[in-house]
Parts: sequence; structure tokens; C-alpha cells
Amino acid sequence: MQDGGYHSLSSSSVILAVDAYSNVAAGSSAGSLKVAVTDRQGKAQTLTLGSPALLAKTEVPLNAAMLKLANWGDFPLYYSLSESGYERNVPTTAQSSGLDIFREFLDASGKPVSEATIGDELTVRLRVRGTGRDQVFNVAVADVLPGGLEPVLTSPSDSDDPNVPLWRKRLGGGGSWNIQYADIREDRVLFYGHVFNRQSEVTYKVRATNAGEFVVPGAWGEAMYDRKTFARSAGGKFVVKALAK
Repeated sequence: MQDGGYHSLSSSSVILAVDAYSNVAAGSSAGSLKVAVTDRQGKAQTLTLGSPALLAKTEVPLNAAMLKLANWGDFPLYYSLSESGYERNVPTTAQSSGLDIFREFLDASGKPVSEATIGDELTVRLRVRGTGRDQVFNVAVADVLPGGLEPVLTSPSDSDDPNVPLWRKRLGGGGSWNIQYADIREDRVLFYGHVFNRQSEVTYKVRATNAGEFVVPGAWGEAMYDRKTFARSAGGKFVVKALAK
């Protein structure tokens, strides 16, 4: 768009083309689209599809091992497979494909810890690095917190630098990763920015609020426009102790 290759006229033309294509393709695929699934025991079954108008949807059984799509219509069709839910087991090993992510919780002395007491403030240290190239553009990192911790928001004052954006003031912390934006939510913090082939880090504060033993999800990162470039830190457990009576 910066080079003038895309603008509102070309965008509207693409929308009209997609709309025209979808109407014709829907009519062509009526009665000529079949989806079959084979489970882990080798038993096959045909899945029932919804109306072919625009989008035909169906649910894939959890024990599916193979999915086969067939189309006898005159127009090519496109499919998308989505998966949602939670992992059954905590990932114990990290994943890395062009990115490295490492996350740890630090106590007041800067020591990594896996337990705290209700009311304790900890520092989350998130480290990222690109691998295989000098720079990875437009990386999004989701740092999901365990259930017993929540972000500590910094309250901006009138004396703060007016040139510093509000999200940066609320996040507080610091680090060497020059993030472009942080979305602070009650159970996670989302970071956006470019990642270089040297290790960078960002820190922020969290507070222990609920007693118990909690799962620590792995921090997940991905290049927004290159989904083959991603990373996930190893998961674990975090214990929050109740206050002594």
C-alpha cells in the first residue's frame, strides 16, 4: 500500500471478484462435494456438510487420523481446517522454527522461581531471538500467565513523558527488545515487534493473587506474515502459597 500497488479501488474490485466467484462456485459444488474421514482403527465415514452457499462447514471427529476431500464440480474450491481447545498435557520441550523464546519468573533478588506467596510481586522476563536470518519482521508473542498470577499495571502520572504511549506506561518494566506495542490483558500480555538474530528481552511485573498449583502455558510467538516462523517455550507448573495464619 505504501508503494501505491493497492488502494481502495483495487480492494473493492477484489471483493466483487470474490463475491462473484463464491456464488458460482457454490452452485457448481452442490451435490459434487464429499468429505470423508478415517479414524485410527481404519474405519471410514462420510461427513455431513452444511449448505454449500458461501461456506460449507462440518465437525471432524476427535479420533480422526485422515481427512479426504473430493470435488467433482467445475470450479476449484478452497478449504480451511481449524482446531481449538487446550492441550491435554503440558509441553515439556520448547519448539523453535526460525525463532527462540524463553520465559521465566524472577523474585525480588532476580532469581528464577517456580513458586510464590499470595501478594508477592514477580518480574516476568521474556527473551526472544531470531535464528537463521538477520531479522524476523512483525512477530507476535502471546505470553499466557498461569492462573495464580496477573499483570501489575503501572498508573501513569501527569509528570510522565507525554511522548511515551499509554500502553508503554501501563506495562512498565523494561528490557532491550524494542517492542512496537503491548496488549495487556488480565491473563496474558501480547507483544508485537521485529526480532533480530541477537537475544532481546522485555520485562514486566505480575502479582500472585490465588493460592494453588497452576499450569504454566508455554509462551508462543509467530511471524504474523510467515507462519512457518514460530516458537514456543516449554511449559511447567507454578505454585502460589496461601498466607501463613
